[in-house]
Amino acid sequence: MKIGERIKKFRTASGLSQKQLAIKSGMSEPAIRNYELGNRHPSGKQLEKIAGALGISDLAIADPDFDSWHGLMHALFQLEDSRGLKPQLVDGQVVLAFDVKPTDDSMGDLRLWYKELESLKTGAVTKEEYDLWRYSFPRVKAERLKAELDELRRKKKER
Repeated sequence: MKIGERIKKFRTASGLSQKQLAIKSGMSEPAIRNYELGNRHPSGKQLEKIAGALGISDLAIADPDFDSWHGLMHALFQLEDSRGLKPQLVDGQVVLAFDVKPTDDSMGDLRLWYKELESLKTGAVTKEEYDLWRYSFPRVKAERLKAELDELRRKKKER
C-alpha cells in the first residue's frame, strides 16, 4: 500500500473528509487530494502534520523504515493488515506467521524460502548462491521450475 492509500485509509477510518483533514493538519485540500491520488509525495514534515491530525504515528503512513525498530514494527503492522501476518508464541519464542491457506502461492514461496535457507545452513548452497536466489527472486524460482519441467519432458521422451 502506498503512502497516499494509507493516508486515505486512516482519514476515512477517522471519519474525516479531505477538507477536514486539510484544516486539522494546516495544509490545503488539494495537497491532501494529491497525496491520496499519488500525484505528489509528502515530505517528512508534511507526514508529521497529517499523522498528528489523524492522531497516529507518522510511521504508520510513511514508507516502511527497516532501519529502526519502530519503523520495522509499523512495516509489520502493514503486513498484518495486507497479508495476515500475526505474531505467535511457540515454545516461549515469538514467531511471525502468515494467515494463509496452504494452497496459496504465498505459502509455497515461503516454503521455498525456508528450504533455500535450510540448504544454506547445511552447506548444500553457498552464501553467494543463497543471496543470488533471494535477490533475483522470483526469476531463479521460475528458472528452476523450467529446468525441472525440461527434465521431466526429456525423461518422458526417453521412455
